[in-house]
Amino acid sequence: MKVIDESKMSETLQFIQDYQTREGKTPTYRVIMDSCHFSSLAVVSRYIGHLKKRNLIKTENNGGWKQIALPDFIKKKGSHNTFIVGAVRCGQPSEAIEDIEACVALPDEIFGSAEHVILHAKGPSMINRGIFDGDLLVVRLSSVADYGQTIIAILDDQEATCKIYARKNNKDYLKAANDETENGKRVYDVYPTGNWTIYGIVEFVIHKPVRDVL
Repeated sequence: MKVIDESKMSETLQFIQDYQTREGKTPTYRVIMDSCHFSSLAVVSRYIGHLKKRNLIKTENNGGWKQIALPDFIKKKGSHNTFIVGAVRCGQPSEAIEDIEACVALPDEIFGSAEHVILHAKGPSMINRGIFDGDLLVVRLSSVADYGQTIIAILDDQEATCKIYARKNNKDYLKAANDETENGKRVYDVYPTGNWTIYGIVEFVIHKPVRDVL
């Protein structure tokens, strides 16, 4: 049986409470690991599990990922917690995105109450839809979409890309919003040859700040 360090337990609980009060959001397991000097995410999970069993904290699932729940007195009314889960290529597909960076509260009045994730856009293939390298994409989780919508697609269960859901010659494909060509062919269009699924629909784009050049 693995021993729980009670002083470490108290330190972890205090850090979570202080972080929630200060930031208005809950810390991710990785933030807890780094700040409280745990050896791994598995150890963090074990301590969080014990805190939950003692009714000192609550946890909840958000888009399939477990997180610490905000206390009601901190949680903003009319909002829902949303993960920033890494980056997705707006170009050639890249490895699927499940690298949780942070958790933020999105106001329902602006974003609606559906489940979302937030991704960093990488690459140039969607510039004609106003999506540029470094922008944040607010993605509503959905396995279906309408033609013409901007989606996040997962190819062969391991690669992700941001494209327009399109159809040509009675076949679905992933169309880029960039007209660059090479040898007469569009560079960034993707024609999946294996299994692929729709991960979500891009509903909002948050542009990175533009800094003045002196």
